[in-house]
Amino acid sequence: MMRFLSIFLFFLAGAGASEAAAPAAPAAPSVVLYSVGSADLALGSSYVGRVEAIQSVSMLPQVTGTIDRVAFKEGSMVKAGDLLFKIDDEQYRATVDGRKADLAKAEAAQKNAVRYYDRLKAADRRSVSATDVDSAENDVLQAKAGVAQAQAALKLAQIDLDHTRIPAPITGRIGKAAMTKGNYVTPAGVPLAEIVQMDPIRVAFAMPDRDYSSHTPASGDLPYTSSLTLADGTAYPFNGERDFDDNVVDSKTGTVTVRLRFPNSDGLLVPGAMVRVEVKPAPHVGLVIPQEAVVSNSDGDMVYVVDSADVATPKGVKLGLAVGSMVEVLSGLAEGDNIVHQGIQSVIPGSPVSPVTIKKAAKTPAELAMESGYDLSTSSPASPDSSGGGGSSTNAN
Repeated sequence: MMRFLSIFLFFLAGAGASEAAAPAAPAAPSVVLYSVGSADLALGSSYVGRVEAIQSVSMLPQVTGTIDRVAFKEGSMVKAGDLLFKIDDEQYRATVDGRKADLAKAEAAQKNAVRYYDRLKAADRRSVSATDVDSAENDVLQAKAGVAQAQAALKLAQIDLDHTRIPAPITGRIGKAAMTKGNYVTPAGVPLAEIVQMDPIRVAFAMPDRDYSSHTPASGDLPYTSSLTLADGTAYPFNGERDFDDNVVDSKTGTVTVRLRFPNSDGLLVPGAMVRVEVKPAPHVGLVIPQEAVVSNSDGDMVYVVDSADVATPKGVKLGLAVGSMVEVLSGLAEGDNIVHQGIQSVIPGSPVSPVTIKKAAKTPAELAMESGYDLSTSSPASPDSSGGGGSSTNAN
């Protein structure tokens, strides 16, 4: 009996020693989680633009003569049809009177030729020759042509007389009068003044071809909103609408000139002024995660998803647009999923982890991109038709 008790105690002691020698299970690694959420990934862009008039007219006289009157105030707004200049019209009125007299003379000759031709046709054919009838008919035709010629000469004289009055062809702001009362002007001389349309007005800027591709869908619809910042830093109170784009890319700069149309009833935008154009694409909402949470290998991109039991499981994802430190997730995750953000190197697939805290972006990816130091600036040439100044394109939230 004592023998069996000794053997039992021997095995019991050996088992206890084995249990004491067994290593303890490793502690779950500490990780920082990120809660997947959706956000607007659209980043606005900023360009240097130049204000330009949709219509601009240089006033040239159509006839020669001495300016008799300047009928506008320099720098004022004028309406289409308003009288601007009047050229001395005395000689042109005399020319019109002379052309009227020529017309009356031609009409009288035509009547006389017609009456003579009618008498010959009514006479007995035996008393007149065919040659006389033909000659009379020819006189009628020549008289008719003479009337038409006199009418044309009168019309030309009247046009010249009308051109002594120079009206505004468009509504806009007129500049300085280059010629004043008493000056002799000709059609080959300098423009008398210039009118620029003020409302609406156009802003042109150079958009890099890489931006143009993303801002211009095949449908041609405007996929972005546009606003302006004036030279003094104030925001222009109206948004613009797309006017038209150039049909070629500038081979020297790799840009496309884009033109926007803005209302300008208060005249704040002046042709030639430089402004900053803010272009905001249409909203692009998607799921976003930090780029450092993504693990890339030969099988593609993956993240570690942590379930309610704090177990980290690898899951493949399809990524989209990268914005700063964030990246869009096209598939593989759902909003509210918790993924490992920091401490990935300590994670063992299928093993538990010890979450420290859960991060969730309180700001948009665009704001995070700005804070992360992501290079959102691109170089863009100066605005179209500008000289001496450089332009830039800078993305902004």
